[in-house]
Amino acid sequence: MASQWRKDLDNFLQEHMLAVSSVFAIVSGFMVYVGIMGEWYSSSSLAPNLILDAIGDYDIFVFIFGFIIFGFSAYYLWLTRHYMERFEEIIGTSSKREFQKNWTEIEQIARYQLPKVYRKRVAEARNKFGLK
Repeated sequence: MASQWRKDLDNFLQEHMLAVSSVFAIVSGFMVYVGIMGEWYSSSSLAPNLILDAIGDYDIFVFIFGFIIFGFSAYYLWLTRHYMERFEEIIGTSSKREFQKNWTEIEQIARYQLPKVYRKRVAEARNKFGLK
């Protein structure tokens, strides 16, 4: 049961990692903002007083957790964009030799890092260059 749930989560994250990491970056960025305003600038007119009153003295923990989550989500956002750019760079080549040289890398990226649409594009490129 747990292993099926984990597989479903992995598949969902692989298909939607760009959106998930973007949402987490935005939410955690807001958490960092709230933590900073609550800890150091609570008398500012920009401070979200209703939220700060609700969390009380835990604003430093909101800042710390927000900062940690922001770090991970920003990393995954960057990593996903990196894989997308690298994929486009490899798939965009018109040289069969260059494509074959990077064949293993593009297969790994398409299979394990990017959504299923990229696997279909690899299959199309493979057919274009006459590879098995």
